Amino acid sequence: MPLRALPRVFVPGATAEGEIELPPDELDKLRKVLRLASGAEIGVLPNDGTLIRARLDGRVAQPIGVEYPDSESELSLTILQALPKGDKAEEIVRACTEIGVTGFVFFASRRTIVRWDEAKTEAKLQRLRTIAKESCELSFRTRVPKIGYLPSLDAVLKEFPSCVALSEAESTTPVLTKAEELLIGPEGGWAPDEQAKIAGLGVTLGPRVLRVEHAGPAAAAILLLRHG
Repeated sequence: MPLRALPRVFVPGATAEGEIELPPDELDKLRKVLRLASGAEIGVLPNDGTLIRARLDGRVAQPIGVEYPDSESELSLTILQALPKGDKAEEIVRACTEIGVTGFVFFASRRTIVRWDEAKTEAKLQRLRTIAKESCELSFRTRVPKIGYLPSLDAVLKEFPSCVALSEAESTTPVLTKAEELLIGPEGGWAPDEQAKIAGLGVTLGPRVLRVEHAGPAAAAILLLRHG
């Protein structure tokens, strides 16, 4: 069966040395959603860039061989995203993962409309990680992006001092050509003190204004098309 036709499941740490125990959620997807029976060929993704061809055998998978799909970009791109409202974080993760982004860091900025308290943060991140995994399975990726959270713009700039920022400034801002860490602000824009902190980091996608949930995917598409 062609690689792209294989139903795919992520099983981190799986090897082709012996039978592979399938996580309950992935097994349910194969059995109940895709209606696969024992003997069906599947692709097991260990999250290391490889794909293990295997046959479904009860609650496990029996390895057949190892493939090395060339589906990951040479450019490692992390989106540093101020928290958007509603379910826009899910939209951003879903689209950017399909495009090829390798990491996300969400953070609270001065004008962020929503806030993640300590109790909500881990649940929110887990939901986003699930979306990223599902998006990888659909888009034939072999590595799930890492997703994290930082409490402020200051914390982001400290951890990612080489990032570039999508800027609201007109005319003098250079067009985005290359970046490994891309900083994207909130719906309400950067506060004056934040603008001062990112002065000199600004780049633009052009003369038009994009919604916050479209900025990351648009920038990622430009960068990954140019650089692999």
